[in-house]
Amino acid sequence: MKKIQYIFFVICGLGAVSCSNYFDEHQLGNVDPSVTDIRPNMTYELTENDYAKIAKLQVNIDSATLHGEQALEELAAIATEKAFTETASADMYVPALMQNLFPYLDNGTFCEVTYRYREGKSARVQPFTTATGYTLETKDYEAIWQKRGIEYLTPASADSVNTFLKTLIPTAKIGKIVVLSYNYSANEPDPSEGSEMLPYALSLSQFMQFPDDKEHEFYGVVGTIKSTIYGRFYLVDGQDSVYVYGLANEEGNNKIWKSLGIGKGDSIRIRGFYNAEKEQIVNAVYVSHSPASIPARAPRYAANNKQINKVNTIYQLTDEGWVLYTNEDLKVAEALPQHVYEAVDETAISDTKTIEKYLRITYPYAKEDDIYLIAYRGVNGMTADEWIYDGNDFVLTTGYINEVMSFQVKNDIWMANISTYLQTKFVGEGVGKFIMQNVALDGLSYVWRYQALYGMTASGYVSGAAHKVDGWLISPKIKLKKAKQPQMTYDNALKFGNATDNPKWLSVMITTNWTGDVTTSEWTKLPFPEELPPGTDWVFRPSGVFDLSAYNGQTVVIAFRYDTTVEGTDITSVPTWEIQNLLIAEPEE
Repeated sequence: MKKIQYIFFVICGLGAVSCSNYFDEHQLGNVDPSVTDIRPNMTYELTENDYAKIAKLQVNIDSATLHGEQALEELAAIATEKAFTETASADMYVPALMQNLFPYLDNGTFCEVTYRYREGKSARVQPFTTATGYTLETKDYEAIWQKRGIEYLTPASADSVNTFLKTLIPTAKIGKIVVLSYNYSANEPDPSEGSEMLPYALSLSQFMQFPDDKEHEFYGVVGTIKSTIYGRFYLVDGQDSVYVYGLANEEGNNKIWKSLGIGKGDSIRIRGFYNAEKEQIVNAVYVSHSPASIPARAPRYAANNKQINKVNTIYQLTDEGWVLYTNEDLKVAEALPQHVYEAVDETAISDTKTIEKYLRITYPYAKEDDIYLIAYRGVNGMTADEWIYDGNDFVLTTGYINEVMSFQVKNDIWMANISTYLQTKFVGEGVGKFIMQNVALDGLSYVWRYQALYGMTASGYVSGAAHKVDGWLISPKIKLKKAKQPQMTYDNALKFGNATDNPKWLSVMITTNWTGDVTTSEWTKLPFPEELPPGTDWVFRPSGVFDLSAYNGQTVVIAFRYDTTVEGTDITSVPTWEIQNLLIAEPEE
């Protein structure tokens, strides 16, 4: 890298006095005559133009070409997105830019580069990408109430939703989310409201497989009409049809056909008995219908002058069944109310500006850094987004973050220094990007906390009493995409508790499917490479080396768990655990 510099200085020495003076000063015998330019503490932040330049540099194009058409598309996307991704990463393509910008810097130069990274939606939002939206129908209300005629839910019936969703989605896995839409009243139904429930409504095809002589509710399509006065027609469903002999309302009036506007092609629901001997439905009673040209709309009810509203609610499947969705990291987690869709006269939201307007109106007293998750029907189905209140307005989290990676000149070329994956002293530096989640508190306010002199500390002992608590200290995502032999070490101090139970209460956990919630992520317990500190003093001791090579090529999250809820353990005395100097990196050469 110095060859060009030498030529430059030789020319200066021949043709300019100032350059001659330079060499005179450096040929005194006590200064190294070689010309070097080493910058050990450089910083650089990519500009918008840099992303376009990266995509056009021939060395990057040649590199992407070796990996195929998809790699070339991902390289081109760096220019349009002005960000890197996991597959088109900074360590792959930034070195060529550094070579282009700083070609004459020498071995030993070290530069920390800040750039934009597209990580996608947050882990809390990820489960909503596979969420199901479902609107309760008449048959669903009947199943929940075990009665006909009550088409809304109340506080008392909400518990029945768990059983209903288990039946609706029997194969759902833990973490599955459903956004349920239904009519709701804060008042319970009167005892006289509703009537004895008949069997579920059946399509004609379903019934004709096993016809019986019991009264049923059928649904199908109005076929050939035999009488417009007495409502005699064929009920049609697929390849099956049956003659309906007359149609009446609940009061027995059989001259309702014209007044209801029922016509051929309408979808209709009726009750009646199937007469196998005559092969027809007799004593038919009208339930409802919707014209073929007009889609059916969900009914609104106001039984007994109750205030009944259409609500949308988020449910998630946990070990305890289907429960209302919650997340401690969020100020608000809700499904977009039905009235917002009605206000914009849309069944789906295509512009998030509508939701931002709703947030401003609904939460005028939001606090800075509060996070709001809103699930909604998008143009491609159910989804969700997060907004952070920045002190002035609600800002949509786009999935783009700033990252820092170090690059250095080795063997006269720029290369990425990707051997360190996560490093934090904690002491004097705060929690960084770590987060804390409490699963059980037993009356306490927290389990983990940051102390500037000691780092991260956890304890279940407060005010002279030991408590059964479960608290997690959770790392940011750690990318081991190009790892070879990643290792984790930290220093920890431990006092109190007992030697038998401390290893049961304290653990290091790892997951490859972080959902944003410790209770819905799948965790593996990492064995301690060395014994925990004895618990007799506050001396910090090395943890030993955790081998993470089993997770090469993956993105992981690591958590330190303090859990004194373990059955069969004595919590007369519980420990205080302190952690500092965490390092996840490749071993030094």
